[in-house]
Amino acid sequence: MTIERYDVAVLGLGGMGSAALYHLAKQGASVCGIERFGMAHDLGSSHGASRVIRKAYWEHPDYIPLLNRAYDLWRDLEQTSDVTLFEQSGLVVSGPQDSPVIQGLDRCYAEHDLPHDRVTAEEAERRYADFRFPAGHTVYIDPEAGYLHVERGVEQHITEAQNAGARVLIHEDALSWQTDGDGITIKTAHREIHAGTLVICAGAWAREILAEINIPLTIRRKVQTWFRPTANQESAATLPTFFFDMGWGAIYGFPALDDLGIKMAEHHGGENIEDPDELQRTVTRDDTEPVQRLASEVLPRFELRQSHVSVCMYTMTPDEHFIIDRHPNNENVIVAAGFSGHGYKFAPVVGESLAQLALHAKTDHPIGFLGIDRPALKNATS
Repeated sequence: MTIERYDVAVLGLGGMGSAALYHLAKQGASVCGIERFGMAHDLGSSHGASRVIRKAYWEHPDYIPLLNRAYDLWRDLEQTSDVTLFEQSGLVVSGPQDSPVIQGLDRCYAEHDLPHDRVTAEEAERRYADFRFPAGHTVYIDPEAGYLHVERGVEQHITEAQNAGARVLIHEDALSWQTDGDGITIKTAHREIHAGTLVICAGAWAREILAEINIPLTIRRKVQTWFRPTANQESAATLPTFFFDMGWGAIYGFPALDDLGIKMAEHHGGENIEDPDELQRTVTRDDTEPVQRLASEVLPRFELRQSHVSVCMYTMTPDEHFIIDRHPNNENVIVAAGFSGHGYKFAPVVGESLAQLALHAKTDHPIGFLGIDRPALKNATS
């Protein structure tokens, strides 16, 4: 069997792996990307037509510098590929004042000078007549937010990586990897690959691939649901992205991008699963009950009817922050995992960080709080 040699190999070409491949190739590295499934496939986490992008980050203020860079890189990729990836539709976030989301936004806006409006539910309803805001809710309006075309982003990162010289292996499963003196040897069913550095971006499959170091990752089944408006169809296409913390559920959604209509999903909850290859893709009534409820309570004027469903996965860390770091037992392996349901918007800056770590052993980006040895992960493992 012929051995193929590269500076870097990237395992997994979803949201993060495709971006890493692109930034490695862009920096002149000899790089190979290995993807078990198809390009921009619908079996993992990076599918479903749209993902929210926002600078107002209630999860942790330390994400803001990464978001600023991600915004720039998404726009750069659009210009390079001449394809629209980012729609700046704005974002409306509604919740009780004591909710973690509103409290987190209070902190975020106190620490970072970001454009926003903070209004009452009554004022929000005057601005956005299509919504019914629960009485007493605080509403934040983020004009810089919007949504990303998710599959399109994966496709363009891979396409531009290939244009820069990257080798892409689609429908090829990595059977094993191991240290090999001055690098890593990866075996597939068709070839043996030697790379100086291996970047692992395996999504929900990372837990199995990294089992030896026992990273505490939980795989969560999530359902995305589309609703076709039977009234006010034109208005449905001009909605902002939205997030409602209702107490009984935290639901996010998007304007109608096509005939499928308005897409919504519940951010919290979901069934934990053991094997991503055994993900239950049949959707039940219980799966869609929270978004059906939001449709009737918050968007009644559209008279929404369910039109489509899709199942994906969140790969969760205990503190719901990402892991971007070097493998603790192998300096030639870099790990990106546990994006916990809010990672896709960061894909280009994660890819740039991984490329810098692989080629220069350090990155310009402030990712220290995402290290693999942080207490939240070590305590969960122990």
